[in-house]
Amino acid sequence: MKTAFIYLISLLCGIAAASAQQLPEKGVPELKSYTPSEYKNSGKIWDIDSASNGIVYMAADKGLLEYDGKNWKIYEGSSGFTRSVNVVSDSLIYTGSDLDFGVWQKNVYQDFEYRSLYPFREDLAEISEEFWEIHRVGENILFVSDFNIYAYRDDALTKIAAPEEFVGSYSLNGDVYFADKSGGLFRMIDLSLEQVANLPAGSDFEITGMYEHDEAIVLVTYNSGLYRYSSGNLAPIDTPLSQELKAATVFSFEPVENNYLAFGTVQKGLFISDLNGNIVHHINRNKGLPNNTILSTHFNVAGQLWLGMDYGISSLKLRDELTFIYDYEGNFGTGYTALLKNGRFYLGTNKGLYQSSWEQLNNNSEAYNFELIPGSEGQVWTLENIRDDLFAGHDRGLFLINDNRLERLSRERGFWTLVPYRDVLLGGTYNGIFAFEKTGGTWSFKKQIELIAGSASQILVEADDIVWVNIPNYGIIRMVMDDTLYPEERSIFLSDTFRGDDPYLVKEGNRITVRTDQFQYAYSAADSTFNEERVPDFTAKPENSLPGIFQPDSLNSQFEFLPLYNGFGLKNTGQDQDTHVVNGEIIFRRFEAFNNEERLELHRGQAVPYRYNNVHITYLIPNREDLLYQYRLGDEGNWSSWSADTELELVDLPYGEHQLFIRAMVNGSPTEAAVFMFEITSPWYFSWYAYVVYVLLLITMGYLIYLWQSVTLKRQEKSLQESQQRSLREQAEKHRREILLMEQERLQTDYDKLEKQLKNKTIELANKAKENQDKNRLLVRLKNKLEAAQQKPEVPASFWNEIHRLLDSYINLEDNTFEIQMDELHQEFFQRLKDRFPDLSSNDLRLCAYLKLGFSSKEIAEFSNIKPSSVYINRSRLRKKLNLDADEDLTDFLNAI
Repeated sequence: MKTAFIYLISLLCGIAAASAQQLPEKGVPELKSYTPSEYKNSGKIWDIDSASNGIVYMAADKGLLEYDGKNWKIYEGSSGFTRSVNVVSDSLIYTGSDLDFGVWQKNVYQDFEYRSLYPFREDLAEISEEFWEIHRVGENILFVSDFNIYAYRDDALTKIAAPEEFVGSYSLNGDVYFADKSGGLFRMIDLSLEQVANLPAGSDFEITGMYEHDEAIVLVTYNSGLYRYSSGNLAPIDTPLSQELKAATVFSFEPVENNYLAFGTVQKGLFISDLNGNIVHHINRNKGLPNNTILSTHFNVAGQLWLGMDYGISSLKLRDELTFIYDYEGNFGTGYTALLKNGRFYLGTNKGLYQSSWEQLNNNSEAYNFELIPGSEGQVWTLENIRDDLFAGHDRGLFLINDNRLERLSRERGFWTLVPYRDVLLGGTYNGIFAFEKTGGTWSFKKQIELIAGSASQILVEADDIVWVNIPNYGIIRMVMDDTLYPEERSIFLSDTFRGDDPYLVKEGNRITVRTDQFQYAYSAADSTFNEERVPDFTAKPENSLPGIFQPDSLNSQFEFLPLYNGFGLKNTGQDQDTHVVNGEIIFRRFEAFNNEERLELHRGQAVPYRYNNVHITYLIPNREDLLYQYRLGDEGNWSSWSADTELELVDLPYGEHQLFIRAMVNGSPTEAAVFMFEITSPWYFSWYAYVVYVLLLITMGYLIYLWQSVTLKRQEKSLQESQQRSLREQAEKHRREILLMEQERLQTDYDKLEKQLKNKTIELANKAKENQDKNRLLVRLKNKLEAAQQKPEVPASFWNEIHRLLDSYINLEDNTFEIQMDELHQEFFQRLKDRFPDLSSNDLRLCAYLKLGFSSKEIAEFSNIKPSSVYINRSRLRKKLNLDADEDLTDFLNAI
């Protein structure tokens, strides 16, 4: 652990002491603590060291504890408590423990593996050693127990026995000093111990640390304070610091920068002093430490002082310009506002108005002392020094501060803010703005500003006639004031004009802007609007900062006040910034490949199987907070957006080599990109054996194609022949169907023609039959007349008989002719009817013929020389003879026969 000082000296070599980083003196540097549950419940932290890349390693009860600023990891080595650690590099570490010591080396997966170097592990029944210190001297690694030193070099050990019992050791400027219980102070030269001084008689003298000052060596002891070693003599140092350390019991020691010293004590927490013995910081439980027992201390090259405690781990950012004073004891509360005048520090909080001397804010005392000013109990929103008068804006009104007493100026509730304007004082309250004036040395109420209602939490003067007002949850108002303080013009910008929370007004030169927690808006006088601007890189506020109008406020030319929950902060604007960043290099911590089923841990340089073509990469700059990162895949890709994430997943990557570039934003500038190269193997179907299979498949496929083409050609020839034959058959069949269709059309035409002829013949025959009937009727009448005339004797009887014979022959002849012709026209039809219905008469058959031919009853009546009603009767009789139901159509029935 202590050899880190050698590394620090070499790193800072060439830097003059006058230009060394100065530690802040007021307030506590930013303190961050970790509980055992956060670091894997690894027990007590006995020693701390760090690698050049910033990763911190700790000797814990349960093994070697590693912290990179994001993740804790414990490596278990030997079975005993790990007591000491010495980091050579981020891949080579030595540790000492109970009954063992050994070396840690990283494997290809960047995990440490332990190898014991202690030769007596198998014979521990007779030996019990605890190795509390490890030193590096040249190429030798020294493991120190109470009774022996083991020098390790080139896998060989040299054992050096203690004169009696070692009570501490420390390395300084390349030399290692050992305190022996009875032999005195020794220095190691070429693996031999040389006594350089006797220990004070009767003292319980244990060395915790050493440093050089005024051409002498100062020894830090466990409970005997400080001793000066010079020219072979040891003498106690009688200073307040030495007395404090004697009472506090120093368990650990660490040089800080070039001119400061850190003492970890058992009873009183941490002391930090300069080389002259002046205490700069005293940090204990009252100021935020988890407990007062500091077992180990380590200052790394990034400016962090790490503290290992009996319960918990803490780190202090000693180079930071910010310091903090928190109310861990519940004395003063949350700091809203502060003011510094004539060496007095006034603090307005949620509990009242407190005061302290400015010097008492120095962090060299055990606790801070703030005194409540009587009558100030309640919320103190603002403190202002206006025209050499101190004002306190209180939730119970406005007060003047005189000689640590309060004088009430107004009982109006809730004075948020106080601003000088012209010859008056404007006060923003819970209910508008009030103006006060000073006459005859006395401040008094003048008027309330008209047209302004609501909680005026912020007032900003832009010019002699322009005043801005911020009313939370309502909006921003711009007022043009006349000589009587009347707002003759008002422009109102409601809250929904601004995106984000907690808007507040800012004047930057001649510009008026409104800032929220996310955006910035600039006022344009030309069109009386606010325009959203590019989001500026606002300075990150410390953790626990109050929101909205509670902004940093200047105390003097060197310090700013920061409102915080349960305390307040101080920013040393006059302190030089820590411009050198030691090894701000991005390191890659973990490399994994995965798919939907499993994850595969890989080491750097190991090829990624194609079926795991999704990768998870962890990276960071160790133990640096509030950094942003961005990445780019390949030379041609675009950089991603800045993000605080230190883990990255790339999915569905193609096979081949990939380059991942990652860079960080440090102190407002991007670092040089770190490159992570990895390869995703080609899929199995692009492997050499796959190509062999492809060649064989191509040959086989070529042969199969040849066979297939041969078979296909034969099938095509056969198919062509069959197709031709089928085509010929189809053509023949088509031709036959065409001929048949033509024949059918011809037959249909003939049929239609014959049917028409038949109908015409039937009509003709019917007409002729009618004519014959008429003729017969005429002849019958004539015959009747002749018979009447026959009764006359004048004519001979023979003559009349001849006339009768001739008339009868013509009448019968005509009737037979009609029947014969009807039978000839409908011979087949009549025959089918007679076959099925033998009871049909000739008149019935004739009626069926008429109906089949489609003649109406009227037409049939004319043909038959009867009335239409007689036709209807004949039809009914015919239906009965044909046995037709009432719903059957007679014509359809006859057509179907």
